Amino acid sequence: MKGEAAAMKFLSELHKSIFDPYFYREALKQSWGGVAMFLLKLMLFAAFIMCFSKTFYLLHSERGIAPLVSVMFSDMEFTGKQLATEREQPFNLPGEMLTELMNRLVGYPQFSTRLPDDFLVIDTRTTPAPNDAARIVLKKNVIEFRDIRMTMPYTVFLGNRDFHQFTTESVQAFLNENAASFALSFFMTSLFFGIFTMALSVFFLSLAAYIFRTDRASGYRRFLRIACYSITPIVLGDALVSMTGVNTTWAWHVFFVLSTLLMFRSIRRAATDDAAAALVEKIER
Repeated sequence: MKGEAAAMKFLSELHKSIFDPYFYREALKQSWGGVAMFLLKLMLFAAFIMCFSKTFYLLHSERGIAPLVSVMFSDMEFTGKQLATEREQPFNLPGEMLTELMNRLVGYPQFSTRLPDDFLVIDTRTTPAPNDAARIVLKKNVIEFRDIRMTMPYTVFLGNRDFHQFTTESVQAFLNENAASFALSFFMTSLFFGIFTMALSVFFLSLAAYIFRTDRASGYRRFLRIACYSITPIVLGDALVSMTGVNTTWAWHVFFVLSTLLMFRSIRRAATDDAAAALVEKIER
């Protein structure tokens, strides 16, 4: 019962922080502990939405990564913890396809920019050819990450599963078996990016309010407190966009504008309420 009551209270606060300008009269009275708890719940709520939606689209039969992986590794075979191919080596995977795969794996459309064609090289020969431009090399038994000077066996990523052919069906089956791991990974990345986005948004909103408002007598903390609740459209908006599966970079800018309008409306309402309260107090005297 307590959990349900807490959930309902949080959802009510979410709704009021967007649609009820009078809500900010109470928000200004909240302790900083209460403000921090609201932000924590908001961040966790958005991360749960994003992790499930991103996992769903990653595993999607058409929009997921299975068809892309099947095309990129179609002429390769993974058996006995070893990678094999009949193609003349070394050869590179197309940078454009690799960029798309990277972005789908992470779940953010512009996480990686256009990667060069020699970023990932396949060379399973006993003595691989030297290639200073390659950043990742798929060898016979291991993956070599040259930037961090680390090698990892294929079992770290694929376990003991064999891929006699990287067909869409076999890749899709592997993804479905590891759906929980992908969901956890997306949850952690959503939290990481969520913390960064939230901190940046609160800072810029509160700073803008402090600079462009004339009623600064109450101090910067007043604007900071309002900004902590005004970022709700940014955080929720990103989460809701992820549910549509649309990969866009302009969503944050749109929701930031909405949060800015919401914050200044709330500040104006709070200032009006303060003036009215001061007038009533003066009359009573």
